[in-house]
Amino acid sequence: MFLQKLSLVNFRNLGNQQLNFKNKINVFFGDNAQGKTNLLEAIYLIASGKSFRTRIDHELIKWGQSECRLQAQAGFLDIEVKIRQTDKELLINSQKSRVTELIGSFIAILFTPTDIEIISGSPDRRRKFLDQIGAVLDKKYLVDIIQLSKVLKNRNQLLWQLKNGKKIDLEVWNRQLVEIGSRVWVFRRALIDKLNIELKTLGKKLTDNSLEVIYEPALKFQDIRDLKKDYSEKLTSLGREEVSRGITLISPQRDDFRIISEELLNEKIISKDLAIYGSRGEQRSAALALKLSEVSLIEKEKNESPVLLLDEVLSELDKRHKELLFKEIKRVQVFITTTSMDNLTTERVGPIEKFQVIDGNIISS
Repeated sequence: MFLQKLSLVNFRNLGNQQLNFKNKINVFFGDNAQGKTNLLEAIYLIASGKSFRTRIDHELIKWGQSECRLQAQAGFLDIEVKIRQTDKELLINSQKSRVTELIGSFIAILFTPTDIEIISGSPDRRRKFLDQIGAVLDKKYLVDIIQLSKVLKNRNQLLWQLKNGKKIDLEVWNRQLVEIGSRVWVFRRALIDKLNIELKTLGKKLTDNSLEVIYEPALKFQDIRDLKKDYSEKLTSLGREEVSRGITLISPQRDDFRIISEELLNEKIISKDLAIYGSRGEQRSAALALKLSEVSLIEKEKNESPVLLLDEVLSELDKRHKELLFKEIKRVQVFITTTSMDNLTTERVGPIEKFQVIDGNIISS
């Protein structure tokens, strides 16, 4: 499924735009601060129901206006998002819908220079990357992640009250945490196994070394039955410590995973944790390999191609990695922002659609 039409009214500095796209590489070029990233933000919003730059929806409304509207046509889907100062409304094929209904319908994968933090950043950043893939692939997992967050919030509030002397029974919340948390752990492990299959090939192409995601859940397990039993026992054993600290100490929201690079050095295979020992170039290449593995995995699991959004990443890549990137993405619809068309050549990239962005105006060229 690809994006065919996009209509914008009072979105950021873009004003009113009516845009048509082809299922190929679409390039938006122009100086900084003209609105190129705003365009990618609009497409991401249409796909996910949220911005990748702010959590405050009304910041997306053009200055001086009371609301903004985005409408897109992607295959059989007509998606409309209306944002007002106090609320947001989503319609799919003219029917009011929730964001959970949108996710996985029209899929857009974003890659920006800050995605190097998937490798070098906090565990929360890596969990977010994994959960975004999982939510697109399986609505049940999306629901579990939402419910897990609610259970942890409520349970932590009760632990804090217990710490301050109130008598409260946590059994109901413990059972919910065990049920939902165990499902999340099992799903994540299976997802990482699938991701590693794609990463094995792409990692070698982009880094010359083998890449692997090593999952580090709080509990080791063979199957979900044993996991539930162990998790329940662990919560019981941690009871006093959790009360004394006023917080849940073991849950999938404390997970982490490492990106390991294996290279042959002096006839020995050396494993390197890229978060600790990787150069910035190695981390960037690994992040790109992960994103392209995400594209490939979604194509296989969903039997459709996602849209790929590349925000100012070309200047971060050398010639070889640019060529590898374009070779891998030529089968999907791509939206690229760049300050200079020198980052692209038609001989290497193939046919492209060019749009110049000047002070919020998007001009087909």
